[in-house]
Amino acid sequence: MQPPSDIHNMQGFFDEIEKLKDQVRVINENIDEIEQIHNSALVSFNEQQWTQMSADLDRWKNDTQKRNLDVKNRLRAIEASNGQFNKSDGQIRRSQSAAIKKRFLDTIQRYQDIERSYQQKYRQRVERQIRIVKPEATEQEIDNIIDSDESNQVFTQSLMQASRRGQARAVLSEVQNRHDDIKKIEKTIVELHQLFMDMQMLVEQQGETIDQIEEHAETTAVQMEEGTKFVTRAIASARATRHKKWCCFVICIILAVVIAILVWWFAFGHPGVGNNTNNNQ
Repeated sequence: MQPPSDIHNMQGFFDEIEKLKDQVRVINENIDEIEQIHNSALVSFNEQQWTQMSADLDRWKNDTQKRNLDVKNRLRAIEASNGQFNKSDGQIRRSQSAAIKKRFLDTIQRYQDIERSYQQKYRQRVERQIRIVKPEATEQEIDNIIDSDESNQVFTQSLMQASRRGQARAVLSEVQNRHDDIKKIEKTIVELHQLFMDMQMLVEQQGETIDQIEEHAETTAVQMEEGTKFVTRAIASARATRHKKWCCFVICIILAVVIAILVWWFAFGHPGVGNNTNNNQ
């Protein structure tokens, strides 16, 4: 597995996304191998071959589980760092990481489907083997043999009343092997279910974060619009105030000029004013 890149810069983030793509691709290839081994084990009656295939299956499953956890942890780290970037870079990062999450979730779902399918096929094979030595076995008896952690004891007790005891020993070994296979598959399904739920939660958390960002952006836009309207009204009010001030100033100037003319007219003995005064005397 490749070590994580420095996701605190955009170039490192893109490098990490490519590594995660490769990791998910390898996981899918592992799942192909697991499916092929399941298919071979299902039709094998050779004890030695089954032992080898069981070991191979464990190896592939362990490697796949490690890679699954690695992808999950690295996606969590990316998600935690996305909030440190501006809107443009943050949107790019969220979009890229969301695409990887979806691809990874699809891979987990595919793995789960394959395991469930072979779980059912293994159970059907065990049922056929049981009915070879005990055709009258009920569904409940078969389920008890398959699901019991002490299947040897349960199966042996059941065979004591079987009509074909001569084949019981060979079938007993077969049932035990398939019982182990089924238990391992059940363990894998539980692990995958938990992984799927963890990833779903991570996707939902990202969705909530995006919703909060969008809500904040909408609130900011509304506030900016209201602020623009306020500024527009303030400018209009200021212009009106300035206009009124200029009108008052002009009127004051005109009044001052008129008063000055009248003072000059009467104070400095205008000819017309003087003649009128003398005539009255």
